[in-house]
Amino acid sequence: MAKGPSKQHYVPRSYLAGWVDSRTPAGQEPYVWVFKKGEKKGRRKAPSNIFTETDLYTVEVESGGKNYAIEEALSKLESRFAMILREKITKHLPLGDEERAFLCAFVSAMLQRTLRHRDNLESFIDQLIENAEILEREHKLSSTESDRLKRFRRDGHKVGMMRNLPDITRLLYKMSIAFLCSESAAKFVTSDDPCSLFNPDLQWQRMLGPGLAQQNVQLTLPLSPDILLCMSWSPLRGYIWWTKVQVEEANRMTIGHCYQYFVSHKPKTKRHWFRRYPLDAVFIFKILRHRARESWHQVRTWYRSRHDR
Repeated sequence: MAKGPSKQHYVPRSYLAGWVDSRTPAGQEPYVWVFKKGEKKGRRKAPSNIFTETDLYTVEVESGGKNYAIEEALSKLESRFAMILREKITKHLPLGDEERAFLCAFVSAMLQRTLRHRDNLESFIDQLIENAEILEREHKLSSTESDRLKRFRRDGHKVGMMRNLPDITRLLYKMSIAFLCSESAAKFVTSDDPCSLFNPDLQWQRMLGPGLAQQNVQLTLPLSPDILLCMSWSPLRGYIWWTKVQVEEANRMTIGHCYQYFVSHKPKTKRHWFRRYPLDAVFIFKILRHRARESWHQVRTWYRSRHDR
């Protein structure tokens, strides 16, 4: 097996290149501004030097070699996306069926390839391994099942990502696609986990997370400082112009969803980005109403428990 790149990006370098600072001095490698989550002071970093891990998508084969097929497949997908972004989306042109399919495949990969997705999956597998080992000890069984889970954990993220990619791509292809374009000086930011799901129906509970098949779910992915992709089951389609207020609210959501870092094309931040809730009177009223209901439920529960003794 031919040797491939061991330094592999979980957020593509070609994607991050859209956020390079236009004021980069001549002769210096172009850089973006990287901010740690919750902090307002960023650092200059070249896209080639951030959001990478060694052999993140490399599969070790039984002969002792390394297989770089996943990294190579992702690289080809990134190149095709970059061409579609450059030749169609930035020019506000409609996508053909094949271009739409490649865009959905790129989004499918972005949903799965990040460190958050890997860490969540490995944490879940670790719990399964722990439970399997307990059962094996209690019932004096061989370690067949726990050993199988340990082998799966080694390549579970990278192999599972490629297995799931076609199914997720087909589901995304059925959704409405809208490109939200900034009409002001405000620009979109991105992050180390830029593809996010949000379902407004679930924001008052903690049991269920958003899923692509949910009726009111919204998938967003910043494509450049000027364009945000939005996929949903609503009739929202085409190129839509957004105001400064809307762009900054989207940035607040992007930063709130980031895993460890977010990225901007400039060193300045906005206070609104770091607020937990939007500055919207209707939404604030809903929060107060929800908290009042929770408090009333707690009082009723306490009162009943006192009188049932």
